[in-house]
Amino acid sequence: GGRVPGHLANSMAVILSLEQAKAALAEVIAAFEEPAAVERIRVAVAVPEEARAMALLPIVQQIQAVVLAKYGFEGPAGVFQGIMALKMHDSDAEVKAGIEKITSGFMQLVKS
Repeated sequence: GGRVPGHLANSMAVILSLEQAKAALAEVIAAFEEPAAVERIRVAVAVPEEARAMALLPIVQQIQAVVLAKYGFEGPAGVFQGIMALKMHDSDAEVKAGIEKITSGFMQLVKS
C-alpha cells in the first residue's frame, strides 16, 4: 500500500463505533488466548525480570497489530492509534475492561 505522509496520517485517523471497538477487543483477546500466542508470551516471561518488558513488548504489539490492521490501523503507529481509538469508548465498562486486558491483562494468561 501507499505510504501516507506523516502530516496526513492524523487527519485520516480511523474512528471505531462502539460495536467495532467491542469486536476488535474480543478479537485481540482471542488472539492472545491462542496456544501459539500463549506459548510465545510464556517464553518471553521466562526471561529475567529486568529483560521481560523488552522481550514481551514486540510479541504483544505484533499480536495486537495483526487484529488492529483489520480495522484500518496499520503501520508502525497502528497499535498506538488502535488503542487510542478504543479508549474513546472507555466510558463503556466492557470496552474499559477489554482495554485493560489487552494492555496489561495478557500477563494473567501466562501466570498459570
